[in-house]
Amino acid sequence: MADLKLAFTQASLFGINLTQLFPVHRVDGFDLLGFCAFSMSLFLSVASNAQSLNDTIQSAWANDAALQSAAANRVVAKENVNIAMSRLLPQATLQGSQSSLSQTTTQTTTLGPQASSFKGDSYNYSVSVRQGVLRPRDWAGLSLGRQQAYYGEVKFQSAKADLWSRTSAVWLDLLAAHSLKLAYEKSIKTVTESAKQEKIRFEKGDGTRDNMIEAQAQELQAKAWLTDAELNLQSKIQAFKLLTNLEPRDWSTRKLPEESKVIFKNEDRVLFLERILEGTPELLAARAVEKINQLKIDQSYYDHLPTLDVYGQASRAQNDTTNTLGYHYQNQQVGIQFSLPLYAGGGLEATKRQAVASYEASIGDRESLQMRIESQFVSDWAIQAGLSEKASAARALVFSAQEQKRAAELGVQKGQKTWTDISNAEMLLARRMADLVNVQLSLYKIQARILSLLLSDDPAWQAWIEKVDLASLE
Repeated sequence: MADLKLAFTQASLFGINLTQLFPVHRVDGFDLLGFCAFSMSLFLSVASNAQSLNDTIQSAWANDAALQSAAANRVVAKENVNIAMSRLLPQATLQGSQSSLSQTTTQTTTLGPQASSFKGDSYNYSVSVRQGVLRPRDWAGLSLGRQQAYYGEVKFQSAKADLWSRTSAVWLDLLAAHSLKLAYEKSIKTVTESAKQEKIRFEKGDGTRDNMIEAQAQELQAKAWLTDAELNLQSKIQAFKLLTNLEPRDWSTRKLPEESKVIFKNEDRVLFLERILEGTPELLAARAVEKINQLKIDQSYYDHLPTLDVYGQASRAQNDTTNTLGYHYQNQQVGIQFSLPLYAGGGLEATKRQAVASYEASIGDRESLQMRIESQFVSDWAIQAGLSEKASAARALVFSAQEQKRAAELGVQKGQKTWTDISNAEMLLARRMADLVNVQLSLYKIQARILSLLLSDDPAWQAWIEKVDLASLE
């Protein structure tokens, strides 16, 4: 009945009236309304599952301020092409002026000052068109604008890769925090019961004071672990909300993937490195900066070259004075304009030297960045390989702790073990579960960090996300 009410409530949120859709509730023993309620309940339970990593990334993509800034800067960079192109296209100008002249002329004569007044209108309207014919600096500027647009694009791709890495980390943190909370919740039940039983045994004279105190201390420690896990989970939920603008759903349906399900094969290391050195966004951006500075050198050389423009102008004017009253003028003019820089106070040479120095610096920056990226990759690859082995070992230790707990429980049933032994085994299991979760978390974070060196549309990214999503549901 509760499920039926829930189905009606949730259906109403979608504007659905089940009684209108199915006025006959039962046909030949088949409860249509009950079937609809069950189907709606099943749909809602699936819909309430925790967000997948892919969905989380898509939501963060639409919500992240850093990515929005990078997208805006990409548009800014693209406009450099239009700005540079405009200098090579025809330039049309319309100018106009109109004025009214009031003039008083005073002449000194033998009869005294003689004054005369004059009023006249003046106007000048002209249309001019100019087309560059020889403008080497502006042609270099067009190449520079295109390279700047490319730089804006790769910086945007870099921001995307960084967002995917940050979002993956937040999603994994939330999975890990939930797993830790569940592990400590499970352990505290056993430890609390152990403390209770040891107290009863001590009061009856069957137990010892030290066992009772030890059990109580373990209970306090288990509660402290759980409190810490709950606070950690709340902080991870808040971080998840801030980055994705999503409300976390039922995370009990997901867990950190088993380490054997998501691995980087050692034979793929060379291929990974080649793709990173060819297409890592930061390195592509550094190469773009290097190319930009090289084009600036070319542009600084072109400052010394002549320019040649073709222009045409048509004007209509009137300029009333006492001598030109009533005159109107119409002019058409076509010509060329030639310009050759001779001396600019040394500024052109200084600009050239500055461009050369910037280019040399960008080469050093690019080489340094490439070395750092390669070094980071080699280190991260070794770390993730080691963490994969550690995770397998941690899983074996968890299995061992589970067997110890099972043995302690059997021992208590046969009178060979005490509740303190069960409590010790439960605490050991909780610690080893926490160790496994932390190793797995570090493993998947380092994998995401390796992938962040690639463009976000690289197939390796999508393959990893699909594997993690699928394995987290198993």
